[in-house]
Amino acid sequence: MKDPKLGVALTKCYYCQEDSDILINRILTTQHAKRVEKAHGKIVNMVPCSKCQEYMEAGIIFITISDSQSDKDWKKEEIPNPHRTGGWFVIRDEAVSRMPFSDELKAYTLEKRWAFIEHEAAEKLGFFEAEVAA
Repeated sequence: MKDPKLGVALTKCYYCQEDSDILINRILTTQHAKRVEKAHGKIVNMVPCSKCQEYMEAGIIFITISDSQSDKDWKKEEIPNPHRTGGWFVIRDEAVSRMPFSDELKAYTLEKRWAFIEHEAAEKLGFFEAEVAA
């Protein structure tokens, strides 16, 4: 029988949405156990998992989204959650420097090591063709 004061959760990575961290209730109260268990299977922060951290060291993570299918206030959320369309790419820094983005956007993306990109923009930039060639 499980102790109601022991709460454990396996969270998801914000970037790849795969299993990431294990949360354990250290306070050992039923109230805190329930709070920890509510985090199971959810994204709780924007800290990259070890795999995504390696990708961010190698290049920039681009995640395709559809702004029109997202909640209108997704950009205002503490952990932004737009509608993801399934494209997920790691692009070398040199390639990002050559993209038709403003210098400010390029600098921001290179600093943060990840960005959302509209699905159609990723198609126009050839992300999906490069994926097939890789």
